[in-house]
Amino acid sequence: MIAAIVVIALVASIVGFCTYKAQLWGGKTVPTPSDLGVVKSDKTDEFSATDIEKSLHKRGFKTVTKQTFSAKPRGSFLKYSGIESSKRYSTSSQPVTIVASSGPGVPVGTSGKPAQNVTDSLKSMSVPVHYHKVAVSANGKIKEGTVVATSPAEGSAVTDTKQGIDVAVAETGVDGIGYDVIGTNKDDAEQQYTDKGFHVWMAPRFSSKKMLGKIVDSQPKPGSQATGGNLILFYGIDASGMDKAVQGDNDNYSVYAPAAPVGGTYCTKSGKCINLDEKVEPPSSSSSEDYAPWFSTASQVKSSEDTDNGSSDATGLGHELLFCHTGGDPGCASRAHKDDYGTRNELYYQNYGAFELMDSSISQITCGDSAIGRWDPIDVCVNGQLADRSYSDDNPKLSGASYEMRTHYVYFPVGSDVKGVVDSGYFDKAYVDKAKTQKAVDTSRPFFIRRDKTLYKTTKVDVPSLKTLNPFVPENGDEHSKGSKPVPTKPAPSDETAYYLIDAPQLDWASLPEFTISKDGSKADPKPTTKNATPDQITTAAEKGDFSLIAGKYCTIGNDCIDLSKTGMLTGGKQHASSQLHLGAKGEMWADTAHNVDPASQYLNLLGSDSEYSCGTATGAVCKDHIPLSDIIWPTDMIYVFKNADTSTWYTRQDDGHSPLWDAYNTQDALTRSKPASTTRPYLYPLGYHMNPSPTDSSVYYLQE
Repeated sequence: MIAAIVVIALVASIVGFCTYKAQLWGGKTVPTPSDLGVVKSDKTDEFSATDIEKSLHKRGFKTVTKQTFSAKPRGSFLKYSGIESSKRYSTSSQPVTIVASSGPGVPVGTSGKPAQNVTDSLKSMSVPVHYHKVAVSANGKIKEGTVVATSPAEGSAVTDTKQGIDVAVAETGVDGIGYDVIGTNKDDAEQQYTDKGFHVWMAPRFSSKKMLGKIVDSQPKPGSQATGGNLILFYGIDASGMDKAVQGDNDNYSVYAPAAPVGGTYCTKSGKCINLDEKVEPPSSSSSEDYAPWFSTASQVKSSEDTDNGSSDATGLGHELLFCHTGGDPGCASRAHKDDYGTRNELYYQNYGAFELMDSSISQITCGDSAIGRWDPIDVCVNGQLADRSYSDDNPKLSGASYEMRTHYVYFPVGSDVKGVVDSGYFDKAYVDKAKTQKAVDTSRPFFIRRDKTLYKTTKVDVPSLKTLNPFVPENGDEHSKGSKPVPTKPAPSDETAYYLIDAPQLDWASLPEFTISKDGSKADPKPTTKNATPDQITTAAEKGDFSLIAGKYCTIGNDCIDLSKTGMLTGGKQHASSQLHLGAKGEMWADTAHNVDPASQYLNLLGSDSEYSCGTATGAVCKDHIPLSDIIWPTDMIYVFKNADTSTWYTRQDDGHSPLWDAYNTQDALTRSKPASTTRPYLYPLGYHMNPSPTDSSVYYLQE
């Protein structure tokens, strides 16, 4: 019996050992992707995190997936978190954490760190990284060299891998709109910049709860270099500030519908972003009012959804976003006087504090490639073509006409009644039920819900009559449209569906000077000068009227010299009168040659003003249309050619063998007397009205270094 017991025990031990080794009990080691039998994607040559998750589930493991930014494509498997290869884990109680790539992006926590401390993490995203200097107050809370903002915002994915990531780095000792104005009490900020010589205007904008009454943005943008002029400071408001924002302090009967103070970038938790571009202009008068309707009448709001995609419909109305509407009229009744205008069904007129943002073409009927208003007294639609309307027919039949579902957001400022809107039936019930299973929306931040066209079976309906109601918008007015509400909105508000306002304002990145971080990460390279400035830096400065990077004395090899000041004033020379130059816009030039030369890579076109025109006894812009052209004296027209620019094609024929960039006959003649102009240093080349030869060594003004 003892021997039998020993044998049984021995067998049991062997079986137990074998079954343990086979991981039938005592936990399991976590297999590598290869051990799981997962194969790499043909497109990305990476393991899919989703495939690994499914394979682990088949082996009895529970999993948790964690997303992080990396250079690898979105959805790629990166690693297991906290897993040791030889250690066993319980499949019933210890979930395996899978780390998946979200693609390149800006890690949370980037802002607030010294720039040299983030270079490695941003470089690892394998996209271009651009560092920009932004002005901050010398005695402010932001230390020089600190990252103050990024684009995309930290925690967001890179959407344009060619542009990559922009990083704003604080710099003191620069005249401008200090980035640290953000978060400053509005009254203190107004006084601070008034004392600096700016003409300050204050304007409200919806903000997060923590930014109420504080500066949230500015125009020019925070961090921009400036020494005076008009400055608009935007300060945070909540739902209670809407009426003053669009109406001012006056008891006006009407408001301007495109003037909602909603500017900024809004993103979902998953990284989808929409920019609401709010254009506001100060009045031409010197009004001292804090905020008034003159701001509203100069304002408009557009969505990047529409502006990025262009005009995709027949309306041609520019896609301004309205928070209320009266037919095609952007003027609406104020809330205080809504009852004087009949039934008002938009959210703006309810007591929720929320409102719609609707495409300005909401009341338009699409008719082929055109559009008509619902109460258009002139046109009707027949077989998809515009036709004249008979004045005797007050309700003509239409054919080939339709209403289309357009851009539609439901905006909730801080302090608005989200529950009230949801309970009113505004949102689709099935999606309301779905939202209840998700995390509740964060009401301490402004957000909007985007109506998702892909969730609807019908996004276009026929319009047989001008009195047919539009099912996609709230209808106002007479008895036939009373009580008409749009189709229920999908989805409903939740933390997953909300587009939240990003507190950090968007900067004017193109105007901010770039610099590089040195290899040891300890300091920034010096500011650009006339000796080391890049074409992009020179162009960016010149666009703002700053010619400091190309200022100096320019002389021909015959010692005829001209001077270009930091402000663009051109003086001196045997043949040139004083001229205030500006950077010509693309296509703007007096001369009719060199139109095929790329100004972005080769040169800048510098122009005088219209006041330099003369024709006979007349001067100024009136001479533009003077005939004959030979009697006109044209304004100064010069090109500034960058150092080391590739101008080789300026002296050879084009591929077709017939069309040189410059006048062929005059170029050939000029080159018999001189050689091509050298680009070992920058030069200025004056242009005549037409038939200009290519620049030669004897005809250009070289910068004297």
